[in-house]
Amino acid sequence: MKTFPWETVVQAAYRKYPTRHNTNVKTLDTLERRCGQNGSGRVLFSHRLFGTLWNVPALVINILGFNEMMYIHEMSECDTVSKTLTISAVNVSLRSLFKMSEVLQYKVHPEHPSKTILQQHTVMSVHGVPLLGGLLETMILNSYESVISKGRLAVEEKAKEIKKEL
Repeated sequence: MKTFPWETVVQAAYRKYPTRHNTNVKTLDTLERRCGQNGSGRVLFSHRLFGTLWNVPALVINILGFNEMMYIHEMSECDTVSKTLTISAVNVSLRSLFKMSEVLQYKVHPEHPSKTILQQHTVMSVHGVPLLGGLLETMILNSYESVISKGRLAVEEKAKEIKKEL
């Protein structure tokens, strides 16, 4: 991935959807956006809700009894003083079957201020489906690995667009 300054990457992360790289994201609603303070200074807090379509076989949908549209809460904190954007996401749908939480943190590279570092961490647990747990876990992980790479491509594409705008 090409490197971009932190300010550009932050704008790209907020503008990542819609994207041709991940057409599964069908809805994106901003539920709250406010400015506040934390220990280091001014912060933009955001709470968004994503609606995504998963390509899940019809048989699995019928067995587990869920809708194809899945919802994800995203909370973000953009600290303009420390130049850190932290995005936390967790699934809303199917919490009785699995929980997936993800944290992404974008910050300025300490040795190269014109570059941005991304740290990403994900935790997933499957429960309540003893016979299908392994299958469900494999399906989710395969889908998620694809989403990760598509998300990075989308941020890079948006960053290139922002660079052209400037």
